[in-house]
Amino acid sequence: MPAVVIATGQFEKLAKVIMRAQRVPESIAIVIGPNPEFISRAELEKIADQVIEQAIARLTVAHS
Repeated sequence: MPAVVIATGQFEKLAKVIMRAQRVPESIAIVIGPNPEFISRAELEKIADQVIEQAIARLTVAHS
């Protein structure tokens, strides 16, 4: 099933451990910088625009 993992920098290590345990390739992970509750709405929208482009790219490419 196509999937993308999105995690903040604070939870990057945890996300990668879970992904390894589930045998999910790390290449589907997208790590954003700060936790969303600590940034402005404008910055959050900018990050969302970047993440959606990365998510589409990862969902349309085969990963191993």
